[in-house]
Amino acid sequence: MKGLFRSTLFWMVIVALLLPFVEMVLPREWRLANLMRPVFILAVLGLGLNIVTGFTGLLNLGIAAFMAIGAYSYAILSCEIFPFQLGFWLSALGAAVIGGVFGLLLGLPTLRLRGDYLAIVTLGFGEIVQDVLRNLDVITRGTQGINPLPPPALFGIVFTADSPLPWYYLFLALLSLLVILSLNLEHSRIGRNWTAIREDELAASCMGVNTTLSKLLAFSLGAALAGFAAVAEYPPTESSPPG
Repeated sequence: MKGLFRSTLFWMVIVALLLPFVEMVLPREWRLANLMRPVFILAVLGLGLNIVTGFTGLLNLGIAAFMAIGAYSYAILSCEIFPFQLGFWLSALGAAVIGGVFGLLLGLPTLRLRGDYLAIVTLGFGEIVQDVLRNLDVITRGTQGINPLPPPALFGIVFTADSPLPWYYLFLALLSLLVILSLNLEHSRIGRNWTAIREDELAASCMGVNTTLSKLLAFSLGAALAGFAAVAEYPPTESSPPG
């Protein structure tokens, strides 16, 4: 099984690296690098959701809310109309941190719930966040959105909407790093704690696992990844649309 996984992963990496070069023989409107951007975003969201639901067994239906929080956090921290103007990289880190903090704040009162009850609360949280962001005109500019957003620069390369290949390789590198971190996290002590909680929380508690702290950490990390995923959604368009 491990050999099959490694073989599949190897060929996936090869295809991902060579995919942009296929554009050279395709019509200009077929920009595969642009089409892959939503794939990367959903993959990062999937990694965050996998920590919460896959590793720990918590049913979180509010992952989109943390993505929205991360998106607006990034826009507010980086846009020139606000006083912060931290640039792309610090703003992206800030979006992940703020998303994680909101995940922690939501987890503190709700992780006593289980199953469908937790799902209902997180789903309701998502609806509340959407309405608040749309109506908090003073900060989020309501239906107008926030713009312009600064493009990142790395090793002298400025990433713009007109050049999709640098974005493609940036997202691919970040996603690869997050996948590696997630795999290592799964096989770490905290990962084994999450698995124990998923299988039998009472037994895990009896074995000395701090179930509350472990669940809060999972919830916070999942929210942080959702907030970070949102950053990839908006820089190529150089604006943060409402909702």
